[in-house]
Amino acid sequence: MDLNYSSRSPLRYPGGKTRGVDFITQFFPENLDKLLSPFFGGGSIELSVAAQGTLVYGYDIFSPLVEFWQCLLTQPNELADEVEKHYPLPRDRFYKLQAAQTKFKTKLERAAVYYVLNRSSFSGATLSGGMSPEHPRFTLTSIERLRNYLNPNIKIQKGDFKTSLVKHPYTFAYLDPPYVIKSALYGKKGSAHKDFDHEQLANILKKREHWILSYNDCKEIRSLYEGFHILTPNWKYGMSNDKMSKEVLIFSKDFKLNGRPVY
Repeated sequence: MDLNYSSRSPLRYPGGKTRGVDFITQFFPENLDKLLSPFFGGGSIELSVAAQGTLVYGYDIFSPLVEFWQCLLTQPNELADEVEKHYPLPRDRFYKLQAAQTKFKTKLERAAVYYVLNRSSFSGATLSGGMSPEHPRFTLTSIERLRNYLNPNIKIQKGDFKTSLVKHPYTFAYLDPPYVIKSALYGKKGSAHKDFDHEQLANILKKREHWILSYNDCKEIRSLYEGFHILTPNWKYGMSNDKMSKEVLIFSKDFKLNGRPVY
């Protein structure tokens, strides 16, 4: 690992994989030169491998998130300065920023507001949800963490899984799509969950090799991926790391570990 490259995500992200990094990446091919991430999100897995030299092609459909990452990776000091303008954050200001988040004129302003809301909200959500009591995670330390953020191996742009999988047909892919649950943690009032086509993703992946998929463990997903290699990991997750993972890792049928199929 290049010690000068940032390997941790500054975001609080619903469904983030911070605690699952070591477990998941142990299954990645050795000497991986490129990784496709159609659902970049908080980027914990992606940042970890990028810091070790892997070039990551990241995609996400949520514009505020994409703009945040683009600004952080290209102008971190300017982003930190813009974020600091909102510190400290009164409660009434939080809700005003939330209502006007997408209306700011510049990309840098929108990226800064996204980070402010992410660090101040109860769940890390920015377009929905309330303010965390006393927002203890939006601190001067969290702002300074943005300065000199460096990971040139991350390339991120707006795009859905269909676009990204077509653009990178032979690149090893790690996918962490929205869960099959009724939740309002992603997008605006949960739009990323309600509108997501899980069956379409499954149909595309069934025609493709070289991928690992994270999902919540439920009968719908096990039915969609019947016949695929499935593992049940064991790590803690949640904003306070007090819940046990109820997820599965699903592997493309060509996947092998130490010369043996993964079951």
